[in-house]
Amino acid sequence: MVWFTKRRGDAVMMGSRSHGLVVQDAVTELDLALVAIGRGDRVNAMKCIERLMMLEREADKIEDRLCADVSGGELSVQEREDLIYFIRRMDQIANWAKEGALHIQLLMETNALVPEDIWTEIRVMSAELILAVKYLVNTVENMDNTYAETVRNIEAVYDQEKIIDELYFSRIKQVHLSTMDPRAVMLIRELIFSLEMAADACKICADTISILMVARRM
Repeated sequence: MVWFTKRRGDAVMMGSRSHGLVVQDAVTELDLALVAIGRGDRVNAMKCIERLMMLEREADKIEDRLCADVSGGELSVQEREDLIYFIRRMDQIANWAKEGALHIQLLMETNALVPEDIWTEIRVMSAELILAVKYLVNTVENMDNTYAETVRNIEAVYDQEKIIDELYFSRIKQVHLSTMDPRAVMLIRELIFSLEMAADACKICADTISILMVARRM
């Protein structure tokens, strides 16, 4: 991609890959926290949350460096804006993972009781989110390869977002039909919402890549 390999372009590409992998690790830690809390293992759940917080901070640092690299390169104003938009939306995935982790922590600290089957169903949602992020990272890693391969990864992100949308509504319904106390219902709803918003951020990232491809007639 000529437009992406101008001065500092290689640094931005490598940085975007690193950023995506850190974001993927953050989402994975959220999934592991859900597995642990579903088993009643609060100690390991907190360890996962602590690692997630560290990863989210690292993602923020990479985001700042990438935005600085893009701003200082020989890209056009529009290219610069598109790339910065993409980088920031990628970082939002980690931000929403952190929000979800904080709600798990609150559930533990308030001793809100959540049935095991609710944790299991939410974990299904987080597993689908991991796949969405993986496909997004693959898109970034293969942007300098074939057009068809990039499109396949973009379409895979879209498919995952649709799956998570369907899971979102079914999980919200499940929560409202449960016998959980209002405190648990509120916190679980916020956790589910965080997963949904992370998936939406994945789709926005894929949309941005698609727009860049079309704009440059790849």
